[in-house]
Amino acid sequence: MRAKKILTALSSCLLLLSSLSCPMTAFADVVLPEGAVKGLPEKLTAMDSDGKVVSSDTGEYFFHVEDMQYGTTYTKDVQLMNLRDDKAYHIYFYVEPLFKNGEIDLEKGCECIFQLDGQEFYKGTVTGDGNFDLTKKVYDCGLYNPGDSHTLRCSVVWNDLDVLVGVDNGHRLVDINGEHVLVGSQDSGYVQGEIEFKWIFYAAVDENYDPPKTSLFLASNKFWMIAIAVVAVMTGGMLLLVFVKKKQQKEKAHEA
Repeated sequence: MRAKKILTALSSCLLLLSSLSCPMTAFADVVLPEGAVKGLPEKLTAMDSDGKVVSSDTGEYFFHVEDMQYGTTYTKDVQLMNLRDDKAYHIYFYVEPLFKNGEIDLEKGCECIFQLDGQEFYKGTVTGDGNFDLTKKVYDCGLYNPGDSHTLRCSVVWNDLDVLVGVDNGHRLVDINGEHVLVGSQDSGYVQGEIEFKWIFYAAVDENYDPPKTSLFLASNKFWMIAIAVVAVMTGGMLLLVFVKKKQQKEKAHEA
């Protein structure tokens, strides 16, 4: 076997939440909760640990992995926050598959796990086919009262080598460093894969939320209560003074 036919590292690219629109598979339209609007309203924020935010207009978030290595877990934490002080919201999201190609079928070869505040709720493919179908059913990330925050974690690992298309599996082996050695199709010398899809976030206002009285209102009430108490004390003091003066006048008149 000639050395140029050997691939000493599998090359792959995993694009999560891209903006391209090349179709991959057909899927049904997602039925959104009543009152939900695309994107996130003002001061309803989703931001990852790198400071990247979900688009407030489209609800899309980008999670890009290049040169993905077999067996390595890639994780993103997205902090969901309600920074408003007058409204509460539910935040939802779903997955929209877009595109895939290459000799490595990353749709079948990768495992994706979602957790909300450490509790696993989804396990399956990166394109939303798992314990429930995220391409057809939105997931409710919870109710967010003013000041509330929750963490959405996504972990992706390429853990299946039996998803190679057009590759000479007869020349697959593992060397002492654990690198996978393959012969690509048509003596290409390498194999690669690419997959693209979106997570799309939505929000719906909670109509039953009753905002608490603001500190300004409470301060105003406190001020008036104190003012009324002061006036009452002053009035009582003046009445007492008048009573004392009248009593003194009567006593002087009686002595006279």
